[in-house]
Amino acid sequence: MYLPYHGAGIIFWTISETGEVSFLMGKRSMPPQNHRWSFPGGTWERAKDGYDTKGKISYKETAIRECQEEVGLDVPSPGNLFPLWSLDVPGFHYRVYTYRLQKQVTPPYISEFSQARWVTFSTVPSPTVTFVRTQIRRLKQHVKH
Repeated sequence: MYLPYHGAGIIFWTISETGEVSFLMGKRSMPPQNHRWSFPGGTWERAKDGYDTKGKISYKETAIRECQEEVGLDVPSPGNLFPLWSLDVPGFHYRVYTYRLQKQVTPPYISEFSQARWVTFSTVPSPTVTFVRTQIRRLKQHVKH
């Protein structure tokens, strides 16, 4: 039996003292899309992430857990997660949230990324995972408001 994919991730971002927006990206070290740059995130797990109060898949919990697992970053205030981007096509459902940090933090080494670094809109590395550039455009629109 085929089960649809559900997943979520977070774009951690901050504004420097000079007013420049930067965000955390990682270079994947495993499939899918190995050696491409992306944001931390991954697959919803029923036993770990569960459902929200309305009985729907808890994408926020997925995003929080995956970011902890992949880059070792916590989300101390889940209410500050902002829904930025989503994709719903038959068999595939993904959500991306933003989370503003007060300053850049260096994540510990986590095996799912061979590198992790803070980048700006003008320094996005290549190649990127599918849809990442669309998510970056949405982030740029979001932080201008």
